[in-house]
Amino acid sequence: MKKGTFIILAIVCFLSCSDSRYKSAENIADLSISFIDQNWDGKKVPTSGQCRSCGGKGLSPALMVTNIPENADALIVEFVDKTMNVFHGAIRVPVSDKAEIAIPSFQDQTYNLPDGVEAESEHTAPIGSSGPYLAPCGCGVRNKYVATIMAIKNETSGKNMLLGKGKITLGRY
Repeated sequence: MKKGTFIILAIVCFLSCSDSRYKSAENIADLSISFIDQNWDGKKVPTSGQCRSCGGKGLSPALMVTNIPENADALIVEFVDKTMNVFHGAIRVPVSDKAEIAIPSFQDQTYNLPDGVEAESEHTAPIGSSGPYLAPCGCGVRNKYVATIMAIKNETSGKNMLLGKGKITLGRY
């Protein structure tokens, strides 16, 4: 392989492997994420977690997150339909001085969120009402849904610091 080709591949890999929205800490912790509700198994999205347009209840999974770095201020949870590459929204959960936290289930397509859960970014799906979360809405097409969780340190100037990251497959629907 030519040296120039190698350098270009290295740059592409670096840009695609890093998250440009955040400065990265020297050592990024691996967050451990698990389902609290036994109906969620990471294989098939349960009826309670499917969007109301497809006959579900539109409830997010309740998640347990552990191994949170001690200086993290918040967790950002991003929901994505990986099959269609559609952003299903993001929430923020303050975690100051907590090594673990249970994120409660909440209703999709609303800004009426439980205590300790804040809207971060509205979903961009072309269906449903506005809100920071749209439940899986593939109506049985078997789309793959994932949640990526990032532990961040709020910075007063510039980009926030990424301290930890983890991913969980919500399932297919």
